[in-house]
Amino acid sequence: MNELDEIGIRSIPRGSKLVLLGDWYRKPGHDWQVVCYFWHDEKHSIRRPLPIDMLPTLTAGTRFPRDSIENVAQGWSGTFQVPGISHWKKCRYGDIPSFLHRAGQYSEQVGDLVVYRLDSAGRTYWLPAIELARMLFFHSAEVTRASVYHGNTWQLGKATSLGWIGEVTLSTNIPVRYLNSLQFRKFFTWLFFVPEAEKSFCSIFAHINQTTREIDNGARWTFDFSPPDLGNCEISYAGFTGGESKEHIYIREIRSISGLQSPELDTVFFSHPDDVLYLESDSGEPDDEGKSRKPNKPPVNIKDLDPGGNPKASKKQYLVKLGRTGLNFDVEPDCRRSPRHVRALPLYTKPELDDNQEQSEEELASLQEGKDTGKGVRADVDNLEPPKLIEAPEKIAFFQVMLEQLESKYSWKIDYQMGDVPKQSCRSAHLIDGRPRQFCHATIQRDDTTTVQVLEIELTKEESLSTLFFRAKSDDSIYQSILDDLMSRDKDKGLNAMSWKRQSNSSNTRICVYLGHPDNKVKREEEALDAWVARAVEKILAL
Repeated sequence: MNELDEIGIRSIPRGSKLVLLGDWYRKPGHDWQVVCYFWHDEKHSIRRPLPIDMLPTLTAGTRFPRDSIENVAQGWSGTFQVPGISHWKKCRYGDIPSFLHRAGQYSEQVGDLVVYRLDSAGRTYWLPAIELARMLFFHSAEVTRASVYHGNTWQLGKATSLGWIGEVTLSTNIPVRYLNSLQFRKFFTWLFFVPEAEKSFCSIFAHINQTTREIDNGARWTFDFSPPDLGNCEISYAGFTGGESKEHIYIREIRSISGLQSPELDTVFFSHPDDVLYLESDSGEPDDEGKSRKPNKPPVNIKDLDPGGNPKASKKQYLVKLGRTGLNFDVEPDCRRSPRHVRALPLYTKPELDDNQEQSEEELASLQEGKDTGKGVRADVDNLEPPKLIEAPEKIAFFQVMLEQLESKYSWKIDYQMGDVPKQSCRSAHLIDGRPRQFCHATIQRDDTTTVQVLEIELTKEESLSTLFFRAKSDDSIYQSILDDLMSRDKDKGLNAMSWKRQSNSSNTRICVYLGHPDNKVKREEEALDAWVARAVEKILAL
């Protein structure tokens, strides 16, 4: 993995800021390119087409070269609860208020860009369709190409499930090092096992085939797709208001999405055909041809991404980090790497150097698909990062404040109690800093006939566990059995302690749902609490 020092885009002047993504163009016999509008203090506006392979790096508001992988909000930032998709209004860039427009001299070229109008909590959010797709799907060049050129997930891998266990075998098109990224494993779990996510992913290819316009010497297309229903999710964003009024907000960048639907699986196992651990041979004899192999070259030090590069398919594919974005799920799936294949190294072959060892001189790299005739360095992008939720010690207290707001705002009768989680087959998972881990159990009398129960568990900084809402089958206190399952480890099923046992919860309750914790990308506690309360209300009313 090449950690970012300073990575730019060749042919884009230093200091250029990406303002807007426009239409796509394709010349006969060539691949798709997206028109990018940059602003440079000296050169002013710059219009430059770039390969769609680079979409994972093209976040509006980014200044190139990038010199940090920190996701720092630029401009106006906040969070909001996403309304159900039936309340979305599909608009065009020309429909948004004029004070939100950018790249005014190109207004005729960008007026048809698809923008969604989302109304939430008294504000109107204008969300570009391509930015939503970038956040949901364009996390690497390989994933982007599969969506745009193939319209299916077969290029990425194959997935099967049996009961509450899933298995994913990634394609050889995907860098084997994706297996090292827990966030990519979570992303693929969502993409492969949630039908609505896969349908949305494949809709990009369908829209291209249906709405591409023929122009002189090629084709032109305005990006569009069918987004999944993100109702009851929370979006953390950065953008601008265009003036004193805060009623209309243009979302330039989605920084995270919390509460995405997870598939009903307890464990997903991941494998890759090239996931091989080579062992050095003890023999000193030459190989079959009587020659010793040359040691592998050290990793390259990638400084610039070359839009016109032509990498060789057989070369090693390097991963670079450029931006940091988070997809957070309502339930954290247990995504495990299957055991690696073990083989012996060919005689006289050195093992690969670790990425942290001395690197060679800087080189250009290309995100485009490798070809047999290519010569350049081949690279891809890893933009996903773990969730940045509110600090763990605050969560249990935050939860109690949420209950108080639910009671005061909705006149629901709420009782709650604190206690120690049970010690089951969990080693020391029932302890935090040597003391018993706490739980909070609440009963919410929603109406005369409906009681909703809630379980919140105290967490450490490294842990993530959703809040459980459920309705019991009878008046019995089923929450104690749920806590016993939570703290139990089932080695045969690959289930650890401190993880919700979804199959057991589903069978032991009338209905149960999970609520992800507030995201901490925007550090305004009141705003995070309001969004969490709003999402909790949706869960309670749905039960």
